[in-house]
Amino acid sequence: IHNSTTMSLRQRRTQQPNGKVVDSSPPDLVPEDGDDTKSTYEVDDSTSEKTKLLLPTPPIQFISPPSKLDNFLNTYNTFSGTTFYADQGIKILQWSSWAVSYLTQSNNKNNVLSPSMRKLYLDLSMTRYALRFYGFLQSLEGFRSGSWAGGTWDNPMIAKIAKYLMAGGMLVYYPLEHVAYAGWQMPNLVKVDANRYSAVSCRFWTAYIVGDFWVSCLKLKEMRKKLRDLQELLTGKKKTDDKVAIEEIHQEEQTLLNKIRHVKLQALRSVLFILPAINWSLPKWASDPLLSELTVNGLMLAESYTCVYQSLRAILG
Repeated sequence: IHNSTTMSLRQRRTQQPNGKVVDSSPPDLVPEDGDDTKSTYEVDDSTSEKTKLLLPTPPIQFISPPSKLDNFLNTYNTFSGTTFYADQGIKILQWSSWAVSYLTQSNNKNNVLSPSMRKLYLDLSMTRYALRFYGFLQSLEGFRSGSWAGGTWDNPMIAKIAKYLMAGGMLVYYPLEHVAYAGWQMPNLVKVDANRYSAVSCRFWTAYIVGDFWVSCLKLKEMRKKLRDLQELLTGKKKTDDKVAIEEIHQEEQTLLNKIRHVKLQALRSVLFILPAINWSLPKWASDPLLSELTVNGLMLAESYTCVYQSLRAILG
């Protein structure tokens, strides 16, 4: 959830009667005629015939380029190798399961598909709650190091918002989520109003989303200025026909454009998040929600695919 690729960790399980709730080295060569000062690889005129050895020629190895499958597997290993990316993959399955359940609920020919997919969607929701146990220390690291700013920026507000509003907010969010999770999963042991703790946690998540969108806007403003400066510099280098400098500027420009695309996607994710976050922050989100399930979960479905696309673009370059 940091480094401009920030997290979104929200799914709700309502507690209502209707159920809404990854040795080949060559051998040593022995010198001939007791001459221990010469390697058998050395050849001079006096001993050339004597020291010429029929050494085996190593076979030429042709390394074939990686196949599409290999490229896919390498990308998959990178994506699934961290808790952050693994959560995104589960999120895709979670909201896609909900979508299938919603679209097939009126299917009279198969009356088990929709409830089965809805059960899967709710189970995956609880799986993602368990993954959030990794989040508190990640937030603490972001708060102490400032890493959630995603690098060094000219505008000091970016680092402050990332530290205090984003990382600081999530430091409170995660413990509250853990209490809610325990209350839902172990109601006889943890006797709390889990829905209430969940609503309070979402208020801090909402603060994080606002901060993330704010930071994204500030970053875009700064990067667009840098892009204009690069374009002006490029115009000057073209007049002097400095080919080396032109190539370097083109590379820097492409890197900057990739960063701009990444931050734009981050801002889009914040826009998709904000309404569900507000909905889940209200005291009666479970019993009397502000927004319909179709609206909330539809936005979360769109965000999940945007999130994975953003991550894959970052991995692939």
